[in-house]
Amino acid sequence: MHYIGIKAAICFGIIQLFLILGVSAGFSEEQCNPPVPELQVRPFCKFGTGAADASLAAVNPPDGLAFTGDGLLLATDALNHRVQIFDPYSGKHMGSIGDPSIFTGEVVDIAVLPDKGLLISDEKANQIYRFKRTTATPVTFQPISPPLLSGEGFKRLCGLACDSKGRIYVVDGIAGEVRRYFPDFKPDLSWKFQSTRPDNGLFLNKTEGVAIDESRGTLFLSSDWDGMVQVFDLETGKWTGKSIGRGTEALTGKPLGQSVFSVSVEGLAIIDDYLLVVDEGEVSASKNYPGHILIFDLRSPVLYETDAEKCRKRMADGIKDGLVGWFGSYVSPDSVAVFPGSVEHPEPLVAIANQGSYEVLVYKWEDIKNEIAKAHKEERIP
Repeated sequence: MHYIGIKAAICFGIIQLFLILGVSAGFSEEQCNPPVPELQVRPFCKFGTGAADASLAAVNPPDGLAFTGDGLLLATDALNHRVQIFDPYSGKHMGSIGDPSIFTGEVVDIAVLPDKGLLISDEKANQIYRFKRTTATPVTFQPISPPLLSGEGFKRLCGLACDSKGRIYVVDGIAGEVRRYFPDFKPDLSWKFQSTRPDNGLFLNKTEGVAIDESRGTLFLSSDWDGMVQVFDLETGKWTGKSIGRGTEALTGKPLGQSVFSVSVEGLAIIDDYLLVVDEGEVSASKNYPGHILIFDLRSPVLYETDAEKCRKRMADGIKDGLVGWFGSYVSPDSVAVFPGSVEHPEPLVAIANQGSYEVLVYKWEDIKNEIAKAHKEERIP
């Protein structure tokens, strides 16, 4: 969770200048973009003012995202000490949750609970706020307890996730660990998260992105500065020996080879059988790497062979597998959230926190799937 302020505005201006002038700071398009087909999709709505302000509908900056069960989009607005509520189907701002008297630090992630309540993490105060949903119209949430996990030794409490059993996964982005709690926030003593590699290094080198795949018993976690997604067993917390986007050395668990991500990995989300991963990118005097969303097929036999070299080779052979596509050009994007659809709103959605432009972009998942299908229809079979 990075707050970029003036730096973001400068970076955004640099990107726009590069796009206008058709230059890329000395880097080729092939170096800037992932070695798979670009998916030509556009957002159908966006939220935020595009500025670092405190107006009614601003998100300064957008960071953590989540959808409620009825399709409302929640976005943390850390520097304004609130969580914004948007309706992507109507395009309306529906209100906000919290204020500086409740959110004392910077709120950065959201988990929606099975009872429709919310958990909201604060990475500065290192605690969690719990809310219950009290009314549907107008949409309101009320705090139901004092802050949770305060004083529990977290160095940077950031990522949150909840499984169908109501178990809560809490990420410490600096310590490189994940703790699991029961719905009453008692620690799950059966959970033995493997934070340390065989060579005594950390598996997670600055982390915040977390996604749960219950059908495969898998917990995905971003290792941001290693440029990879590490894969753990959902029941035990043990590392599976697998990774996405970059290889690992078998004996030590150390990152190996070139990452398929340009710089840092951020948010993660799963929809259907696909893992969506935020590549933050980087813009500086020497680099022009806009951020993207990379899409991995969880059914693919080469899912865990998606480092840059293997992806480039498959692309050269006309095979689009494992990593199946990418889309978007963002300024320091952070979170991604998905809505699988509901009876009232059957159309699934994907939302991206475009942090550097102070906006949240919303896409139709059907548009993205159609682009994936189009790319694979053109695939050459050796």
